[in-house]
Amino acid sequence: MDAQELKIKDYLLEGIVTEQFKQDKKMPSEYMLVEQFNVPRIKVRNVYNLLEKMGYIYSRQGIGRFMKHQRKQLDVVMTGDVSFTEKMMNQTAHYKSIVTKVEQVSPEHSIYSKPYVDASNTLYLIERLRFIEDEPAAIHRSYVVVENFSEIKQASNRISSMYAFYKQHGFTDFHSSFSQLEVAFPTELDRVMLGCEMLVPLVRVESDNWANDQQILLEYTEILYRTDRFSFQLLEK
Repeated sequence: MDAQELKIKDYLLEGIVTEQFKQDKKMPSEYMLVEQFNVPRIKVRNVYNLLEKMGYIYSRQGIGRFMKHQRKQLDVVMTGDVSFTEKMMNQTAHYKSIVTKVEQVSPEHSIYSKPYVDASNTLYLIERLRFIEDEPAAIHRSYVVVENFSEIKQASNRISSMYAFYKQHGFTDFHSSFSQLEVAFPTELDRVMLGCEMLVPLVRVESDNWANDQQILLEYTEILYRTDRFSFQLLEK
């Protein structure tokens, strides 16, 4: 991106951040920006293509570009010892969770290099796709220690909340010893599952989850949050 394109991008992003451009309203035309910045049309088109890949705008062929929906703020505690399902159900009437993968984890999986994960344990992956307002918002992967739950393989396809499952089996008090947060860009599989563009940043949170009374590891958790449609707040517990 050259200096002219950067100037156009900064102008448009400022309008997006300050809500000068409204949801589902038409963005400035290529012609208007060409005249305003005195640049070739290809530079304006390059900037718009970038903003579309970043998830800020969408195109209607032959009509123009439009602002995507404004973000909906949702409070999420970024640790593994708070139920995502319960938190979301308290904030929106339109939440659902779909199990997308259930499988035993290979001994060669990178999860076994994580803190506190014992190589002698058998892990079972339960992956869920979380929907807010009928849109995919997060991918939630729970790597469950099978030795603690002999029936996990039979029940896994019906599990939407791991915390509800744990409570049904006598585990009611939890804690995390750590949480690790980083920003990543979606893989091809992530983009398909979340329906997002390639330059939409994802917030990846990894943490462990322990049963307080028994002091045993229940699961290692990885959650991928979309950032183009939802703002996730760090809260004090």
